[in-house]
Amino acid sequence: MRITTKVRYGLRALLQIAVSYDGKPVPLSAISENQEISRKYLEQLVAALRREGLLGSKKGVLGGYYLTREPKDISLWDVFCCMEGCVPLVECVPEPDSCTRSSFCTTRSIWELLDTKLQEFWESYTLKDLMDNLPEIEDGQKQFE
Repeated sequence: MRITTKVRYGLRALLQIAVSYDGKPVPLSAISENQEISRKYLEQLVAALRREGLLGSKKGVLGGYYLTREPKDISLWDVFCCMEGCVPLVECVPEPDSCTRSSFCTTRSIWELLDTKLQEFWESYTLKDLMDNLPEIEDGQKQFE
C-alpha cells in the first residue's frame, strides 16, 4: 500500500483547518502557505473533501473552510477513501469473479485479511487523535505547521 500525495496533503489540510478553527472559517491561502501546498492543487483536494461532506465553506472576505463534523468523528479511513476511493489492495478481494483462479487461489485469503486489517487500522485513528499528538507551544496551544 502506498500513501499518495493526495492523501497526505488532504490530511494535512484537514488538520490545519481543525487546529486553526476558532469559530471563523480558515482561508485557503492560509492553508496553502502554512502547508506549502500549491493553491491550485489544494483547491482540488478541498473540492473532494467538500463533496464527501468532510468540509463546508463560507464565501466572502471572512470566508474559508471548516470541518462539518467534530475531529473525533473523522477517521483517517474517511480521508483515505475521499482522496483515493476505497480501493482494495487486490481486485479479487471485493470481486472474486474478476479472477478465474479465485476459488482455488492460495494467496487470496491473505489479501482479504490484509485488506480488512488495513481498513480497521485507518478507521481506528481520527483527526482528533492526530490533534492530540501535536507538539505544544506556550500556553498549552498546539503547534501545527
